[in-house]
Amino acid sequence: MMDSGMQSRSDTPPMSDLTYQAYAPIYHAAGQATFGANLARLILARQPQPPRWVLDLACGTGAAALVFAAAGANVVGVDRSPAMLTIAGEQAAQRGLAITWITADIRSLPSTPLLQPGRFDLCTCLFDSLNQLTSDHDLAAVCQTVGKLLRPGGQFIFDLNTLAGFTAWHEYDQVIFDGRDLLVVNRLHFDHSRQRAYGRFVWFQRQGNRWWRGEETHCERPWSEEEIAAALTANRLRLIARLTPEGEAAASDAPRIVYVAERSADDEE
Repeated sequence: MMDSGMQSRSDTPPMSDLTYQAYAPIYHAAGQATFGANLARLILARQPQPPRWVLDLACGTGAAALVFAAAGANVVGVDRSPAMLTIAGEQAAQRGLAITWITADIRSLPSTPLLQPGRFDLCTCLFDSLNQLTSDHDLAAVCQTVGKLLRPGGQFIFDLNTLAGFTAWHEYDQVIFDGRDLLVVNRLHFDHSRQRAYGRFVWFQRQGNRWWRGEETHCERPWSEEEIAAALTANRLRLIARLTPEGEAAASDAPRIVYVAERSADDEE
């Protein structure tokens, strides 16, 4: 997904429905979901008590959702990519885990019996998924939904690539996976004038005696600390920690930050 012409931050085209369509099986084969699984284990270890209900937004191929379900939680995974959810469903079935998968845009979730206000103890949105929402009101839209679905005291945990991290993206190729039958390379670029980061994923996959080439471009935006705080505060969510993916306190110039927010009680509003 690429911007065409000079556009303001609010005019960035919405994420394409085709994003992660062709790339979904490559993403899974390259092991990119490992980050989400590792972060889910860290999140569980830091919970004051095991969550009974977990909502995993932008769940992708289900790596984090599988960890939560294996720990005994009732899990609902949401993603807009049917291709990613197909893989997630297969992974859950192989492990004998019952997870509900919903195909939807996390900015506007459908009304279903499962998605009841105050039901969830924990909501996650991992692996810089919120960076991929690029319109100015997108973060607030997600937080509004999360604020309704979390119980008082429930946590919303998400990670973001930061502006400090994006500034290091300067036309270089990052090898994502290099195997016998698959090579995945990501060319990174950050456009300072538009405040947009681009990852151009190119892969080569061997099938029999032939190699096939594929390509998909993803766009991300940095969210400022002020924007994050405003979106959380407006929706009864209180920021309680900023961490590295390893669980340490994050420095102000950290390239990626894990944000931990808590849903306030109604009488605290």
